[in-house]
Amino acid sequence: MTRKTNATPGETEKVAKKGILENKAVLLGVIVIVQALVAIGLTQYILMPKLNVNQAAMAGDPLQEISAEAPQRGVMVGLDDIIVTLAGNSRRPRYLRININLEVENKITAEAVRMRLPQMRDAVIMTLTEKSAEDLNKPGGKMNLRAEIFKRLDESISGGKLMNVYFSDLVIQ
Repeated sequence: MTRKTNATPGETEKVAKKGILENKAVLLGVIVIVQALVAIGLTQYILMPKLNVNQAAMAGDPLQEISAEAPQRGVMVGLDDIIVTLAGNSRRPRYLRININLEVENKITAEAVRMRLPQMRDAVIMTLTEKSAEDLNKPGGKMNLRAEIFKRLDESISGGKLMNVYFSDLVIQ
C-alpha cells in the first residue's frame, strides 16, 4: 500500500513547502494575523498616547483613576440664578438668565467665596449688564463672557485661586 515515487528526497521537501504556500487558507490566516498585530501596535504606541489614556483606565481600576484625577479638581461654589436685562435696544428689552458655578482651589477658598457671595454676584451682574444679546450670540461670545467673568472674580478672591468658571444654565430671551 505504499506508493513509490520517483522523486528524490530534496524534491519532496520542495513539493511540501510549495504546498503550504499555495494553500490559500493558510496564506489568508497569516495575512490576517499580521494585520491584527500591526493594528494593535499602532493603537498602543501611536493612538493611545495622543488620546492621553492612562494605564488605570485601560486596566479598569476605578480607584486609581479617581485618585489620579482628585488633585486636579477643586471645590465648586454656586452663585445661584442671576437674571439681568441686557444692554441694547430699549424698545424691546432682552433678558439673560444664567447660573454660574465657580471652581476654587480648596475648601478654605470656597468658604471665603461663600462669605463674599453678594460681592461675587454683583461683579457678575455688572459684567452681564454691559453685554448685548448680539455680543453673546457672536461666535466666541460666550467664551469671551466666561473669560471676562473669570478675570473680574479672580481679582476679587483673596486667600485662594479661582480655577474655572462654569455656566450650568444660560438663556437669552
